[in-house]
Amino acid sequence: MAGNEVILSEEDLIKNLAKTEQPTGGGGSGGGGGACATKLHFRTFSEFKCKILELEKEEKSPSSTLKLQCPEFPLRLQSVKGAEVYYEPQVMSFGPYHHGKPNLQAGETLKLKLAATYFRECEQSKDKIYELINRDIETHRKCYNRKSTEEYTDEELSVMLLVDGCGLLRYILCVCLGDYEEYGIRYQDLSRIQQDTLLLENQLPYQLLHKLIKKIMSNDAWTVILQEFFGLSTDESFFQKFFGLKEEESFLRKMKNYFPITKIIPRNSNPKPEKESKPCPHLLDLYRINFLGDERSYPTLSESATVKMWGLQGSVGDVKKLMASFRNVNELMATGIRIKPSPTRFLRDISFTSNGITPCLRLPPITIDNSTQTLFLNLIAYEMSSSDHVPHDFISYLGFLHSLIDHADDVKELQSAGVLQNNLGTHEQVVQFFKTVSSFNLEPNVNAYKDVRVQIRKHLKSNYNSILKLWMRQCLDTYFSSPWTIIAWVGVTLALFFTAIQTYFAVFHP
Repeated sequence: MAGNEVILSEEDLIKNLAKTEQPTGGGGSGGGGGACATKLHFRTFSEFKCKILELEKEEKSPSSTLKLQCPEFPLRLQSVKGAEVYYEPQVMSFGPYHHGKPNLQAGETLKLKLAATYFRECEQSKDKIYELINRDIETHRKCYNRKSTEEYTDEELSVMLLVDGCGLLRYILCVCLGDYEEYGIRYQDLSRIQQDTLLLENQLPYQLLHKLIKKIMSNDAWTVILQEFFGLSTDESFFQKFFGLKEEESFLRKMKNYFPITKIIPRNSNPKPEKESKPCPHLLDLYRINFLGDERSYPTLSESATVKMWGLQGSVGDVKKLMASFRNVNELMATGIRIKPSPTRFLRDISFTSNGITPCLRLPPITIDNSTQTLFLNLIAYEMSSSDHVPHDFISYLGFLHSLIDHADDVKELQSAGVLQNNLGTHEQVVQFFKTVSSFNLEPNVNAYKDVRVQIRKHLKSNYNSILKLWMRQCLDTYFSSPWTIIAWVGVTLALFFTAIQTYFAVFHP
């Protein structure tokens, strides 16, 4: 076919027809009056051509290929028992999906207070900020499911997003400032509201937030604030250097010293420039990116090295076979592999090293509790609902971690190694959580952590082929696993040595 016409294979044609056809009542001849037939089998060639034209229009339509920027929680995950706890906000709603629910009225009042503070501290008037949102309201409307916004006029939706966006930004700042009590927010409510900000159905388009951010601070300063809000900042001195304050000043005090907001973040601040990043659709994705860490933060093997190491040809089937044969924690430790925490908490920071005798698998430390379950399921829901350009990196991490956990003893070993902090309850509950996640038949990225798996398989293969290495590792684990065993071993060795000398002199030099 020529031009922009779409060429469909027979298999794709049948698949698309089956997907788009709607059943009709009775067994009529179908398609009278020139209309396209509404069944899979056609009586005339004209009906067939009509349906092909419809499919071509759908293929060319942007709405048929683009997924929503702020999607709803997938139906497959809503089938989980008590799933509404994981996707419905508890205190504050953002966006149209849960707007106006009776149990969230207190949150609406709180948002208004926060938004009012934003307007007082902003350099522009309310009218200009409203116009900033209203002129792109059609773009913002298309970010959500059409049914969730069709009941709102452009003005109503603009006002909703105005209050939600300004309220959300001011809440993030008040958490970092520590002045949340001025708004009647209790300390025990902070975690619930922060959990609300990272729900998939509670997201605002990031391009909207970015417009509002630019009115009160620089992009560099916003990055600093978000790191603090997400709990991902690790170096207090970084904030001191960024804001040019003395070492003894705490983050809370230094922020208040620069109050109001227009003075908190100097617009002429010039920290080390970072590489340009891809635009994020919303805060949940931004958290996901920071939670995963830099994709290049761990070493990777070339394809030739992988083939040489384990004889894999790099196909999807080979990699899935490799993943399926992976061992749990106790089985890995039985072969001499030690489990240690990674130097960072980034989920991509998983590595395997071996000097031939003492191999070590390093995993990022992680805490499992009730809020973690909610966050994990929303990250899973986001990757499931997103378009193909969003890789299933978080799903891949959970798949890797689940491959290490089969029984409660595996959780116990990970906790002893300082890798997993169980605040959920019993170790069996953690195992059940991962089994529940795996029951969704999630599709991980087959190449994620492939190099680590291959290195472990190489170690296991060499372990089975070398009895001497096995004995040496067992000896090290038995007698040199802790400072006390080393001291005891040295003491026993010295005692035997001096006893032998004493016996020698008693026999040969009386």
